[in-house]
Amino acid sequence: MRLFRIAVLAATLCIGGYCIAAAQIVSPDAPADLDALCARAFADHNPGPVNFDESTTTFRSSAVPVLQRIVALANTCRNAAIEITGHTDSSGDERWNVRLSLARAEAIADYLAQQGIAAERLIATGAGSSLPIAANSTRYGRGLNRRIEFAFIPGDEAAPNRQRPPPGSSD
Repeated sequence: MRLFRIAVLAATLCIGGYCIAAAQIVSPDAPADLDALCARAFADHNPGPVNFDESTTTFRSSAVPVLQRIVALANTCRNAAIEITGHTDSSGDERWNVRLSLARAEAIADYLAQQGIAAERLIATGAGSSLPIAANSTRYGRGLNRRIEFAFIPGDEAAPNRQRPPPGSSD
């Protein structure tokens, strides 16, 4: 039964854009090896963009396949936490942008929780407009800046009881 689960790990990691070679598949008696494979998969994982329309917390439908790849990887590597960072373009007041970026991250965390990822594994943060990836002087660039980024915290590095701050907290 455990070997079947590990075979699913290899297939799931291939879906996320990273494949584990057959020689790297671990035995059921080596959970540390599984954590190492997950850490490597997380480091190499580039899920794709999760973008938002201006001033909203509703992600675009093009994000669903990206989020499903995150779910597949998270379901395979159950010891890992996922940090979800929301970003905005530079339009508007920065205090509003920070709140909006956190609300976007929380919307994604809620979606992932609805897909079965334990809420304790999800850490939502908001960066506002402080880390643009494109010029805010163009409509296209602003659209790229309204995004979510994921960071995976594998195995032992994940805080065991780390949770998202409650909505409205000043954390």
